Amino acid sequence: MITVYSPQGSAICSVNFNVGAKGYYSLMQHDYIVLPFSLLSPVDFPLGSYVSLEGVFDDALGGKLSKKYYVTSLQDPAYNTETGGYDYELRLDAYYWLWNNYIFKYLPETPGSEASWSLTAALDVHLGVFLRNLTALGFTYNGTPFTYSIDDSVENKAVTMTYDNVHLLDALFSLGGKDYFDCDVWITESVIHFGRCELGSAVKIEQDVEAVSITRNDSKGTFATRVYAFGSTRNIPVNYRPVSEQAVINGVVQKRLMLPEGTPYVDAYENMPATGVVEAIVVFDNVYPRRVGTLQNVTSRTETVENEDGTESTYTYYRYQDTGLAFKEEYILEGEDLQIEFQSGKLNGMKFGVIFEPDGTEKGSQVWEIVGNEDYGRFLPDDVIKPENGDKYVLSGFNIQLVSDQYIPEAENELLEKTKKYVKKTMVDDGTYTVPLRSTWVRVDELHRTFDVGQKVNLVSPAYFPNGRQSRVIGWEMNLDYPWDSPVYTVGESAQYSRLADIEDKVETLTYKGQTYTGGSGGGVYVIRTNDATPASDSNVFSALRSLATFLRKDAPDATEYLLKMLGGLEVGETVDSMLAGKGTLVTKDGRVQTDRLEVRGSMTVMDLVINQIQGMAADYSFSDCGKITAVEDLGEDTYRLTLDKATAYDYTTLGEDDVCFSIVNTLKTGGTDYYTSWMRVVNVNLTDNALTVVLYPDAEVPGGKNYAPEAGYNMTRRGNSDVPDTDAGEVNERAQSWLLSSREGRIMFLQNVFKPILEDWNYGIAIGKLPKTSALEQVPVSEGDLGVMADVVIARHFYEFDGNGRLITKKNDRGQWSLAVAQSDAPYRYMTHEWQNPSTGQEFVTLQQDTVYHLGCKWGCLVDKTQEEPKWNSAAWSMLEGDPNYYLTIGSPKGQLFRRSQVDADLKATVAYGNIDITDEVTALAGTEVEWLRDTGNTADDNTWTPQYVDGKKNVIHVDNSNAHGVGSGFGEAYREVTFTCRVYVPVGGGTKKMVEGEIQVR
Repeated sequence: MITVYSPQGSAICSVNFNVGAKGYYSLMQHDYIVLPFSLLSPVDFPLGSYVSLEGVFDDALGGKLSKKYYVTSLQDPAYNTETGGYDYELRLDAYYWLWNNYIFKYLPETPGSEASWSLTAALDVHLGVFLRNLTALGFTYNGTPFTYSIDDSVENKAVTMTYDNVHLLDALFSLGGKDYFDCDVWITESVIHFGRCELGSAVKIEQDVEAVSITRNDSKGTFATRVYAFGSTRNIPVNYRPVSEQAVINGVVQKRLMLPEGTPYVDAYENMPATGVVEAIVVFDNVYPRRVGTLQNVTSRTETVENEDGTESTYTYYRYQDTGLAFKEEYILEGEDLQIEFQSGKLNGMKFGVIFEPDGTEKGSQVWEIVGNEDYGRFLPDDVIKPENGDKYVLSGFNIQLVSDQYIPEAENELLEKTKKYVKKTMVDDGTYTVPLRSTWVRVDELHRTFDVGQKVNLVSPAYFPNGRQSRVIGWEMNLDYPWDSPVYTVGESAQYSRLADIEDKVETLTYKGQTYTGGSGGGVYVIRTNDATPASDSNVFSALRSLATFLRKDAPDATEYLLKMLGGLEVGETVDSMLAGKGTLVTKDGRVQTDRLEVRGSMTVMDLVINQIQGMAADYSFSDCGKITAVEDLGEDTYRLTLDKATAYDYTTLGEDDVCFSIVNTLKTGGTDYYTSWMRVVNVNLTDNALTVVLYPDAEVPGGKNYAPEAGYNMTRRGNSDVPDTDAGEVNERAQSWLLSSREGRIMFLQNVFKPILEDWNYGIAIGKLPKTSALEQVPVSEGDLGVMADVVIARHFYEFDGNGRLITKKNDRGQWSLAVAQSDAPYRYMTHEWQNPSTGQEFVTLQQDTVYHLGCKWGCLVDKTQEEPKWNSAAWSMLEGDPNYYLTIGSPKGQLFRRSQVDADLKATVAYGNIDITDEVTALAGTEVEWLRDTGNTADDNTWTPQYVDGKKNVIHVDNSNAHGVGSGFGEAYREVTFTCRVYVPVGGGTKKMVEGEIQVR
């Protein structure tokens, strides 16, 4: 009989271990039990319901099962039409499976903290964050905090893990993956183990003797007897040897490191017959020609840059030398960037770009500068995580053969050794074996032979391995009613759904001596890849990337150099073919194009323009020097004399020499077909005749790529001026600026530093309305044509930013370390709010700005404007934003916890902490604080008469002796061997409420 309890600990129902009650365990896969039973009425088993197996089984089986199993998914009982009751198959997972209901967070103590993050660190650092998550969620094992154990088989190296909204248990098991720490992960009681789950001496299990049968399951790994191996593409010279004779003819060279020349592959056995060959291809991306260098003469420089919001940021860049490497720029491989990967030091395992002899250094100085980046969650290197003299590194992206001939042969031999080790793995059958044991062998007298996961076994089977095979248990299935009744074990090297299914990535293709090998599970179909010249047929297929490169796409912009024919026309959107009531855009097969609006940014040439009750005009308005052209004289060589209109006798043109001008010719209004822009530069001004001599810009230097001669009757205006000032001398050309309002483009612009017709990014001093296309838009989620404001400088007192839900984003203002002097200064700590009338909810307020500070190892947010109060645990003016906001109570004794009978004489001191801050003195001195001491010897009557004896009037310190009145009692050491003293402190936390903090100590 076993009882199922609710999450609150109350009994829901009790059931028997019926036939079919079983326990299941598979390494890194599952750990659960199933209880089949029937009830007359349905019962709700909410998530978190549990059973306790404490004392239910004997030691032989009890050690294999967890102490508690929990309901972690909704249950679905089946209605029994024969009995009128409900049949259950209640599944309960091991206690640690509850972890997978929670997301793995980097700052679990902070509500709403980041759940998508990366960390480059050793395994113990990753596990430290994991244990902090368990602590923040309150997970313990019967009150014992969880710890971890890493055995010697695991390399505690720096590994980069990206946790993207992953659950706790998934994250934990992922750490054991082949690309990370490559080990088993399992949990026993309060310990999380990393290593190889293997224990005990090998137990012989022979088919038809100890085992009923031994059945093989398909391998999830790679089985091969011949392996073609390749290394990385890094540091491979352009002239590296080709992969085949045919490749030499085609001019193709292998871009990956290969096995030593004359060793095309590695076989599992010598003189292996063709019938025994099972081929596989493997790539070791961490094997490449490399030299391990040492940093010397490390220096740093700082650079301050101005951000888009007007603020400034300062970055530190590090430089180094390596006297053991004589480098030249021509060593750099074409199309590749130089990179270093640190092998030791604070940056161990991290990769950065490097610049050889950057600007500001002399040629031949052999100085390198590390290119900082934010790939590791913040800009690195910085002032803390930085390179230092003596750090080891590996350089890639260059032709290492030019440095020394030794590195490529060394790398090829390293690849050969790794391949031999890999072959030893692949030649071993990686399948798992299902082994049901004989009940008569399992149950011998009162001894039940049951095995835990990891138990070594020696399987003997005439079908598979008559001489035996050493392996281990990686899973089991047992009956809970009769554990000795044919338990079923899974034996193998890796779990059935192995994370080691592919030890290394497969190479896509390999051509050797005219034969093409395809990696992966292609099923024998030849795949035509991106650069493959094989013609298409009914016997091959295009790869996904080849299809994207061959066919026009529907999910992304695309183009083709070939003529695209539309036999039936083209329709964009819902179309109606009508000039008056039409909609959409259509291109008909007879050559008509019909649309609502046509915008041409350059020139438009038409043979016949038909206008129906429409007048055309230039929709750009320039606020600059201008004039109307009354006469045009062609002087030859694209030079013209323009006479300008005089509104009065004293009206003279304000246009000047070197002005960049344009004029828009538009004869649509009068039935003509001309609509073009004339771009010109003023070379001479004749104020007497109010005339200008201008020269046209070449076609290549004007928007649209085509320039036209000016026409009489049209206005011309100044866009800029071609005289480029000497900015180093402080010169400014004010004629190189103008205002432009364009209803056609949908924007108002102030143009500056315009020295030619075609605008550059820096010419847009201000743009209001539809944003112009600039390189800045490529760096933010804003597209050309989006409405907005773009300017060189924005000065404003208030900026208010809203999130995607329309809620105001509070401005967090980091004020650094808290200081009373700052709090009392003219720039105190601020907390500014705004009250407003919400039509649906009434009066509300929002926080506009909140100053944040760092104090006592925590981050605090101001709650009272201009407060001078110190941030601490009971401050109403500050709220802890980062840190541990929990209260803790610990009890200690200078004489320890172990005493001999009749020799107890010690002080017990209770210490109260807020996170990592000791607040005992403040709490005990605070009015309203209550302290309560309890004793538990197991004798309730004596414990109720016990009273604490305070030391020096301090209620958090008591003296304990051998007496009944104030000590451990006369029965200590005989009637009972342990006494528990509990201290409870009730701390006023504001609003008339008190926070109870409790701790205990056992005296033995």
